[in-house]
Amino acid sequence: MEFEEILAEVGDYGVFQKRLVIWFLLPCTVPLAWFSLNQIFLMSVPDHWCHVPEVTETNLSFQQQQMLIRPMENQHGLQIPSSCQMHDLNYSSAILNLLKNSKSNITFEIETILSNVSIQACRNGWVYDRTLYSSTASTRWDLVCDNNHLPSLIFTLALAGGAVATPIYGTMSDRIGRKLTFFICVMITFVSGVISLVLPNFTAFALFRFINGSLLPTIFQVPYIMLVEIVGKEKRTRLMGIACIGWTLGLCSLPLFAFLFRNWRTFGLITTCFCIPYFFYWRFLPESTRWLVSVGRYEEAVVILTEMAKTNGRPLPIDLVKRLTAAEEAMKKEKIVETTHDITDFFCYRTLRKRFLIVTVSWAANSMVYYGLQINATNLYGNEFLNFFLFGLVELPSYFLCWYLMERIGRRWTNVSLMLLGALSILIPTILLSELALGTTIGTLVGKFGCSAAFMVVYQQSAELYPTPIRALGMGASATVACIATICTPYIIYLGTYEKHIPYFIIGGICLIASFAASFLPETLNAKLPQTIEDGEKFGNNQKYFSCFGWNSPVTQRYACGLTLRETGF
Repeated sequence: MEFEEILAEVGDYGVFQKRLVIWFLLPCTVPLAWFSLNQIFLMSVPDHWCHVPEVTETNLSFQQQQMLIRPMENQHGLQIPSSCQMHDLNYSSAILNLLKNSKSNITFEIETILSNVSIQACRNGWVYDRTLYSSTASTRWDLVCDNNHLPSLIFTLALAGGAVATPIYGTMSDRIGRKLTFFICVMITFVSGVISLVLPNFTAFALFRFINGSLLPTIFQVPYIMLVEIVGKEKRTRLMGIACIGWTLGLCSLPLFAFLFRNWRTFGLITTCFCIPYFFYWRFLPESTRWLVSVGRYEEAVVILTEMAKTNGRPLPIDLVKRLTAAEEAMKKEKIVETTHDITDFFCYRTLRKRFLIVTVSWAANSMVYYGLQINATNLYGNEFLNFFLFGLVELPSYFLCWYLMERIGRRWTNVSLMLLGALSILIPTILLSELALGTTIGTLVGKFGCSAAFMVVYQQSAELYPTPIRALGMGASATVACIATICTPYIIYLGTYEKHIPYFIIGGICLIASFAASFLPETLNAKLPQTIEDGEKFGNNQKYFSCFGWNSPVTQRYACGLTLRETGF
């Protein structure tokens, strides 16, 4: 509290902080989507078919060549040309026969030749459709047919890298500082991203994509943390909203780069090179004063606080070093209190255990659905660049709607309704409009709208439900489980190669389960946060299950009905 008072005196959201938001936080989060999700386009698999040199060298039309090479096969209930098989045919002899009968109907002659012909696997590699891409990493290493699971492996490795390395970089941030950690991560991200694009070996490519993916969560978190630690607590949610908006702007513009630069190495290099402008922040980006105080570097903290007060037009507090020393002592006491608790506390208390599990399930489900729908954008009906753009665009209105609903009807039913919207919009088109590809595309767009908004609610709920001594611990544990759960998401999407409805049933089902589970969480709107574990055990137990509009408001008292949350078992 001593440091909060000092921060309030020098200005906890003045010109100093606003400049950093406009010139640092927002510009940092926009290109983050470019070099963290560029692999979705890098690994895109265009339409492909068996390479048959004898057919390619003829003057047959494209349609006739396709007919001669590609047998029809049943995929997802439709008859479409095969990508991995060819007719078992002596093509040299067949083409000679066609040339001899050039005056007749060639299409009819091809049908005659192919009657009762068996099929076989491709013998000479594949030819790729160059309409959208001149080349991708998948075409470079022929990650198709028997190797079509390898693009999913790249997505999984990037997610696994983040889950493994984020705690390591979090510890580094506490030891050497936020600023230095941020620039180290940017440097490694840039180097690993560029190296992965020039390697001739797929295994080495996968290794460096793993390293690259391990740094991206930290690059997003550290700038946000640096600003959170120098603003007032009432402004912190605003920073999260700004960071989300920056991320969404990056999502919307990423397909433009993929459309303009259709060679995977050119596209990957350009998007990765947007790491370089980050280094220009080194000279004017301040270190976190809260961290400087926590490690006893008072002189540096005084310099930054002095500049902050001057920029914000505030007088410099007197006895600043003495007060910072007192603030450090207070931080040490808080740290001692925090270290007396661990993750087992959530499982030693009945109410905390159930709420921790529900919040964690909601967080994990939201992360899986969000990432799953995003990487599946290139597999939907229509132009994949436009689909990806729309998937980013729907996030912007979702944030504003979510913010409005959270303050009007509360956190609980906002979360339930948004996740339910996501579940139904994914499941209904899949079940009722299975043959209408456009219906599935629209449904997944609505689903992305719902889960994007729901993430803000889940994040807010976890901060308000967990008691103060274990709040950070609980949020970190829930986020870690969500990262681990998301690792399997690329393979859920891969199941669509066997039956296109499987990913939608799984993702929609996860949304439905999370929506139902979230209804058993108590409302936190306008409520005092639990300060102790005992408070956390008692918090919201007397709320009615169907209460709404903030459980302690007159509207709730008038219309609430049904069992209390304790009586439901939650």
